[in-house]
Amino acid sequence: MNKQTALYKKVFGCIMGGVVGDAFGGPVEGMDAEFIRKLHDGPVTDLISYKTRPDDFFMPESPSAYAWSDQPGTYTDDSYFATVNAQCMIEHEGRITCDELGDYWVKHLDVNRCWYSSAASYWRLVMTYMPARQAGAGNIGENSSAMCIGPVGIINACNPRQASLDAYDLMSIIHHDHSRDAAGIIAAAVAEAMNPDSTVDSVVTAALENVPGGKCSKMYQPLHLAVKLAKEAKDTEELTKLYYDQLLIDWCGRGKPLCTDGRHNDSCEAYESIPCAIGMFLNTAGDFQKTIIGAANFGRDCDTIACMAGYIAGAFGGIEAIPSKWTDTCLKANPDPDLEQLAVGMTEALVKQTQRTLENCNLITKMHME
Repeated sequence: MNKQTALYKKVFGCIMGGVVGDAFGGPVEGMDAEFIRKLHDGPVTDLISYKTRPDDFFMPESPSAYAWSDQPGTYTDDSYFATVNAQCMIEHEGRITCDELGDYWVKHLDVNRCWYSSAASYWRLVMTYMPARQAGAGNIGENSSAMCIGPVGIINACNPRQASLDAYDLMSIIHHDHSRDAAGIIAAAVAEAMNPDSTVDSVVTAALENVPGGKCSKMYQPLHLAVKLAKEAKDTEELTKLYYDQLLIDWCGRGKPLCTDGRHNDSCEAYESIPCAIGMFLNTAGDFQKTIIGAANFGRDCDTIACMAGYIAGAFGGIEAIPSKWTDTCLKANPDPDLEQLAVGMTEALVKQTQRTLENCNLITKMHME
């Protein structure tokens, strides 16, 4: 594998972009923007230890759906599930179906790394003969489908429409509602960001034009509003303030509010988080460092927001856009699976997938010419 190719750099950039964003937001996840700035005397601008979290916040433990270690650069379940998706694609040497992902889950998934929705789906698959595409029905609407979807954008590089369709199919394993639509949005943006001729505008357009369900989706209006706010704001700090005024989604269902004083201010609602990730990328003109810092310091489910924004910005700029210090810290903190080798495997799978597509094109062209 020639790691100097533009393709490998984009693949590795997408994978590490998600990991860095995840690890950046993890230590401040569940806090609101104001609390983060009070706790750290301003926005967090580097990878930090989870030991900085106050005692009344959830903490890393092993195994866990949260971070498994307090070491800086440690990722959460977001990146864990992304590696699962990537490993399944590598095994199948290209695009996968929901059935194939379901089989892979049963054989390989560590349920101790699952949050509520994915855990519910896992046990449906293990304990019944339910088809994988039905496993997500009735699950809590949240970010689990979109948070891990970066590899789907990679394997559909330069084809945002197909990336969105694949994401919608695959994430039927976790969700059946707008949360599944959310995965299609992020996958489409990543696929366009993999295009060497992409621009910030073309990436955002790919997200806007590939919302599963279109205007009927709950994701549609919040996404368009986030783009509007991103264009109005002078920087990510102003965007965060505008977003808090206009786009926050209460997320406590029939239960008690998570917090009444703003200290704990979490929300895993997809039509808050996914538009925020797209907005941060647009507001920073695709600059990786500014995108990640802005997304992580947004607060709430900011490990996921920064992870998704990281997929897009990492694919857009390639691995060279990510500070080597951040890459090295995350590689050291997360040795298994080997993320560089995962990027090699995904690059090879993408090339093989493309070769099969080319063979099909040649067959059709041949029939057309005869």
